[in-house]
Formats: sequence, structure tokens, C-alpha cells
Amino acid sequence: MKEPVSTLIGNQDSYSVVQKLPHHKKHKLIVIGLGNQARKDHIPAILRRDDVEIVALVDKNVELLEEHGRSVGAKVYSDLEAAIRDTRPDVAIVSIPHNEYFGILEILARNHVATLKEKPLAMTYEEAKKIISLYQSHDTYLQICVQRRFSKLYDTTKELLDSIGRIYSAYVEYTLNLSAAEMENGWRADRVISGGGAALDMGYHSIDLLTYLFGVPDRIYAQLNYNSLSKKYTIEDSMKAMMTYCDGQINTNVVVTKIFSQKSEKARIFGANGAVYVDGRTVTLLDKDGSEVESHSFNLKQHEVDSQLDYFLKRAGKRMHFDAQDQNLIDQLSNMRTIDAIYKSHNNGKAIKLR
Repeated sequence: MKEPVSTLIGNQDSYSVVQKLPHHKKHKLIVIGLGNQARKDHIPAILRRDDVEIVALVDKNVELLEEHGRSVGAKVYSDLEAAIRDTRPDVAIVSIPHNEYFGILEILARNHVATLKEKPLAMTYEEAKKIISLYQSHDTYLQICVQRRFSKLYDTTKELLDSIGRIYSAYVEYTLNLSAAEMENGWRADRVISGGGAALDMGYHSIDLLTYLFGVPDRIYAQLNYNSLSKKYTIEDSMKAMMTYCDGQINTNVVVTKIFSQKSEKARIFGANGAVYVDGRTVTLLDKDGSEVESHSFNLKQHEVDSQLDYFLKRAGKRMHFDAQDQNLIDQLSNMRTIDAIYKSHNNGKAIKLR
């Protein structure tokens, strides 16, 4: 049996850890990938619970493994197969570069390890279908990280749409103000590794919001921008898309860009009797004259991360098998179909029909 890189049981001074309750049956969780998402969100969320134990960390970076293995008191590995053989996890959280996902997921599905995977579902729609098939064939539970679905912001937005009558238009904007150095560095700057930028990676949450509210679009016309940096930067920095939903009844404009003057996340949904505005973590209902009827501000990111993990562990604990009726997973497949159509529309210079 291959030995782990090191077995490190140490103090837990790098994270705030809740008291573990010994009478609880704990999930045995393995963390695969120690990037920012795992270190800042997932590991702290795990350590705030008393019903789950991190039994192993897996990464290629030995320094990161040793540092965080000591912090959480977990065995560390550079080889996933060895980690699974040694620790027998029942659940996993995976957060790695996009081109590495498929091989990792194949091992987890084959070993029946319920998986919480960072977005996007895949690099392409075809790969997404293969991933779904993997987990279905091995009858193993799969969930994709879309934290905003675990904020009341999404639910309240959908509920308020009932107050504005027939919906005819929507506008979604997600902007960042990134420097050239921020855009050019790291694996996200490599198209082979990331699969895409403004549409696939950055735009995934915006597409997910529209899928959650309206389903799959009927028609998409999109344009991407690659011109903000030097020619060596092969990732699209901006995406603009016009879409129709609900048999052409709802016209939608989506703008996602890394090169705007400020960070912003907005949605505007217009109906015959009013509008719903989403700004950051606040959603407001307006009447048809533009006057505010009600407004709600919702939770911080930590709450969303905690709620997402709680949902995953409860479902994984109740049934470790694949759930073909899981609407969230169905929606993630729809997201990939939409994103594929965005790239196809840009490359072909024409609208793509999805229905």
C-alpha cells in the first residue's frame, strides 16, 4: 500500500473549530484540492460542524498538504486512490482545476463516495453528460456547489416574481475590476485547463440564476471579447448574450465582464405590474410606477456555505445513491447546455436555438 506523503496530527490553530460531540456518528470526509475555495470556505465550514471529520486531504502541493494537515489533524496524500484505501471516506469535497475533474470524479464514483463538486459541472455539455452518467452508473450521490442557491435571496426573488404579473424582460449583470496581472496569472488564464472565462467560469452563477427562474432558454445570441490583454491571453474577458425564455415571452440580456470599473452583481426583472431588482444581497419589489413596495437583505457568504454543506451531508446521509429526480442537478446540466450554446453562437456568429 502506498504510504501517504505524511501523517500529521497536530494543533488546530489555523481554523476556528467547534467542539466535537463523540456520541454523533460522523461522516468521514475527504477534501480534494487545497486552493482558495477549499481553504477559505469549505474547510472552515466543515470544522464548524460536529458530525463530520476530515480524514484526508489530497493535493499535489506537498507544502500545502503538510501545513493544512497539521491544522485540521488529517492524513495527507498526493494519491487519491491511496487516500480512499486508507481512510474509507463516505463523502468528498472536490475543488481543483477544471481539466482535472473527470479522472478524480471517476475514482470517487467508482468507490461510492458521495461528492460535493465545485462549479462548473464540467468544461462542456458533453463532459457534463459523461459525469452525470458516471455517478448514475455507480449509483452515487453528486451535488454541484452553487452557493447562491442556499441564500434566501434566490428563493425570495422567485417568490416576488408572482407579484409583477406577466414577465417580459430581464437584465443580468456581473462585473469585476481585475488587473492584467490578476487575469494573466494562475490556471484560470489557460484555456486548456479552465475551459473558458467570462462565460463558463465567471458567468456560471448568472446563468444558474436564469435557469433557476426560467429554465432553459429558447434561443441565444452571444458575443465574447478577447481583446483587453495581449494575444497570449486566450480566455474571454467579457460575455454579452441575448436570450429568450418561455417560448419567446421573456427577452433577457446578460453581461458578464472582468474588465469593468467596479465589482457589481445585479438582476432586473420586469413585469406588467412592476419589477424585481436584485443588487448584491438585496432584493426589492417595485410597483409599476417604480415605487418600492418591499425590500429584503440576506445573509453573508458564510451562511450560504454552511447551508450548502448541511444540505449535502443530509442528502448523502439519507441515501448515498444517485438521484435522477434532483432538480438542482438537472439545472446544472441545463447550465452547461446554455453555456455551450453561448460559445457556439460566438464561434458561428449566429443565434442558437435550444428548444
